[in-house]
Amino acid sequence: MRRRLAAALLIAGCAGSSAQSLERALVTRDVYLMGTRAHLETYAAARQEGLATLASALAVLEDAERELSTWRDSSEMSALNRHPVASAWHANAGLCRMFADVWHWHGATGGAFDPAIGRVLAAWDVHGKGTLPRPDVQRRARAASGLALLSFDPARCTVTRRGDAAIDVGAFGKGEALDRVEAALGDRPWLIDLGGQVAAGGPAPEDGWTVGIAEPRRRDHPYMHVRLTEGSLSTSAGSERDLTVNGIRVAHIFDPRTGQPASFTGSVTVWHRRGLAADALSTALFVMGPEEGLRWAESRDIAALYLIPEGETVRPAATRAFERFRLSGSE
Repeated sequence: MRRRLAAALLIAGCAGSSAQSLERALVTRDVYLMGTRAHLETYAAARQEGLATLASALAVLEDAERELSTWRDSSEMSALNRHPVASAWHANAGLCRMFADVWHWHGATGGAFDPAIGRVLAAWDVHGKGTLPRPDVQRRARAASGLALLSFDPARCTVTRRGDAAIDVGAFGKGEALDRVEAALGDRPWLIDLGGQVAAGGPAPEDGWTVGIAEPRRRDHPYMHVRLTEGSLSTSAGSERDLTVNGIRVAHIFDPRTGQPASFTGSVTVWHRRGLAADALSTALFVMGPEEGLRWAESRDIAALYLIPEGETVRPAATRAFERFRLSGSE
């Protein structure tokens, strides 16, 4: 469900100096879901209590995957994507709230975030071995893509496809799943890394959770560390999932405004209180690129960090709102 392993947020461990850390044990669990390795952490007075918390979180993530994954024919999203054109499809209450957020961020980003590009991704075989589609194939795919081909009625909780468009959840699915975990766990402390997006909730350790942001071209090497006490950090980046077809790079992140692979090759990390918002915004800012994206994010007080490749080095460029997360001496 996701496409940014190259800039995966690496859990560097949490600050252990707090009273909570001393009184409670750190409990962790690693599983594979949503197309990536997921790492879960919590603090608890007893190991079984911690494992129960992580089991609750994992159940929420698995339910979200069953509902959202377009790799599953039985999912709600797959049902929407094959629903007859011009016929209203009814969403449950949770999906209704989610679609309200999706449409909001689509409009706010001027279409840089637009998950209804399933036909474009299929034309380029992004989820397979990759291909360079003929111009006529590209034109047809683009004409069958975009949220403009779907209408959402929040009062009735319906989505109507006005064309044969298909939604791809790669730019918001993990964030939505993490928001559902927060709603389920309440005041229990937790941190989850979904391979490119990390979120935390409940009472954090005294100094917060320490999270590493990887170099765009060396995803196992943290470029810097940041402090996270709540909300979500999401990274979008070029990665090993980018494809090379006949010597031409085919990025796994596409610009919905052009129907072409995004040209930026670095990474962008965004913090937002809500997971879906962080997920959508990191995608949109990657599509915009550093020059446009920094202006857009700064004007809206959004915490964002670009890591821009320059030869053999990487140049960071951050909005003012992002500086509060940076740990001193972390670079």
